[in-house]
Amino acid sequence: MRNVITLVSALSFAAAASAADPAVVTFGNEADGHDVPKGLWGIFFEDINWAADGGLSVEMLANGGFDWQQADHEKWNCTEDGWEPDYREGGMARLSFQYGAPVHPNTAKHLRIEAFGHGLAGVRNRGLDGMWIKKGEPYRLVFDWREISRTGIDFELGKWSRFETSFTGDEKGLSIDMPFGKVVVESDKDRVTFSILVSGRRTFEFDNVSLKPTGKNLVRAGLRKDLVDMLAGLKPTFVRFPGGCIVEEGDFQHWYDWRRTVGPRERRECILNRWTHHEGYRPYWETFDVGFYEYFLLCEELGAEPLPICLAGLTCQFQKPALMCDVRDIDFFTQCIFDLIEFANGGVDTKWGRVRAEMGHPAPFNLKMVGVGNENWDAPFFDRCEPIAKALREKHPEIKIIGSSGPGPDDGHYRYAWGRITAETADFVDEHYYRDPEWFLRAATRYDGYDRKRPPVYAGEYACHHHVNKRKPNSLWSAICEAVAMTGFERNCDVVKMASYAPLFAREGHAQWTPDLIWFNGTESWATPNYYVQQLFSLNRPDRTLPVKVEGASDVYASAGVRGGKRIVKLVNTSEEVRDVKIDLRGAAKVTTLSGAKLDVNARGAEVVKPVVAESVLEGSVALPACSLVVVEMK
Repeated sequence: MRNVITLVSALSFAAAASAADPAVVTFGNEADGHDVPKGLWGIFFEDINWAADGGLSVEMLANGGFDWQQADHEKWNCTEDGWEPDYREGGMARLSFQYGAPVHPNTAKHLRIEAFGHGLAGVRNRGLDGMWIKKGEPYRLVFDWREISRTGIDFELGKWSRFETSFTGDEKGLSIDMPFGKVVVESDKDRVTFSILVSGRRTFEFDNVSLKPTGKNLVRAGLRKDLVDMLAGLKPTFVRFPGGCIVEEGDFQHWYDWRRTVGPRERRECILNRWTHHEGYRPYWETFDVGFYEYFLLCEELGAEPLPICLAGLTCQFQKPALMCDVRDIDFFTQCIFDLIEFANGGVDTKWGRVRAEMGHPAPFNLKMVGVGNENWDAPFFDRCEPIAKALREKHPEIKIIGSSGPGPDDGHYRYAWGRITAETADFVDEHYYRDPEWFLRAATRYDGYDRKRPPVYAGEYACHHHVNKRKPNSLWSAICEAVAMTGFERNCDVVKMASYAPLFAREGHAQWTPDLIWFNGTESWATPNYYVQQLFSLNRPDRTLPVKVEGASDVYASAGVRGGKRIVKLVNTSEEVRDVKIDLRGAAKVTTLSGAKLDVNARGAEVVKPVVAESVLEGSVALPACSLVVVEMK
């Protein structure tokens, strides 16, 4: 975890008590509580806001496979394409994209440089919003290349060769003489660029160019270490992936077929990301450098259960018109899920288990649950989901099914879903809440009267949208309102058995959706107040809840439980004043406080809101700072 919670010698909230009458918090008997599911608090990953390429992926080059579709009819000098001409010492060339005899047919497009000058001619790459080479750190450069000779009016294609080298970063950069010319990594102000340069009057083709840090910069899954460390700091019990609306995309040309994301990188066919349509943002392509294999490895790294979400035979219903297969053809998408289960759990003697083993993981991933559809609704979804669920029950009864209740928590789609969902179609029902602070405050009691005979809930996507000057920042107020709802999740954990905030990541300058849990740029990452709320609930999950009642205050909320014989209490103060709370807690305690001003936000290099831990002796009362979450763990 990047930010270690600091021990202080005295309670940080030893402020003057409010003049208002104190709130009173009382507890019921442990026998009347609920066992807390171990999988209650997890994380949800979607490739939005540059979360994968330019995020978890440590690939430094943009469009290293040359497979992005070119803007402006394949004209050069389009920054969206990742590459630009680089002519030196009088060199010049014709630059084009070709498809003949590729390294792999799934990624057939590759670069041709027809040089006809005396100098050096080729292309330069500036990376995904810049590249950084750190002195003393190790890097790996890989690419495929071949020479092309002209025979009359045609070209004769040579045999592909793979070049690979490792180097250590320094201020001089890197220049490697090659049979075709040279490759160069060099400084450009505070960042670096990468160039492929051909010398003389010759023609060469290039593909699958990759420049990545190695060593301590990444984890076993090949992912960016500081971001994975941030995830580990949440101690998630499950990881939902790969989304989100990108599971479905807007048409069947771009739906997220997991089978296209595994195996060698050169066979992973890239697609245009679902979120690239947002005005003002450059086109964003999913290269699947982070594919399903890497997601499973990430789950192992975090000690979390994998929760893959699969297409239910229809595309994203937010994009009109939604496309959907004939119900009679739903077996095609059912088989896709069967193949995924075989990839995750099958023996090395099975088709997809063999693929997993060849990638370096002969042992199964022990997949236990899958999601069927994402945020889908009404008859078009349920007419397709139900036969998929039936087939799954018959062939894989050991697999739990995550269903969908639609895009909102209280609309007609939601009511239709709950009128049709049964225990046969879903083991958990995915509910989503992107709402304002007032909604989240009311959500503290949302599940108090829930029908316990219905399938339990997975709060799969939620975030408080606190509008400030036409923006939705990760304010402390949004985090505190989420904490209020989460006390309700925890008190009713016999109903809400899984929960995950969304979205997870946002790259600074490329946030297509806000708010987000973790922010980062090319070299740094930082936590939001919302991150710390998630962390405090996850790290302080009790084994069993205690019934809890709050009286005498409408702005104080609570949940409580027992772990290892110790009482753990979470208290939320939504007032902008200190609130005294009378509570039956006496003795030594560890008290963790997250507080500040309502509009406080964390920024790069300035985390003004973070938890503070104090050792204290309680005497039957606690003073809650204004706008705060306080976690009390009795010694």
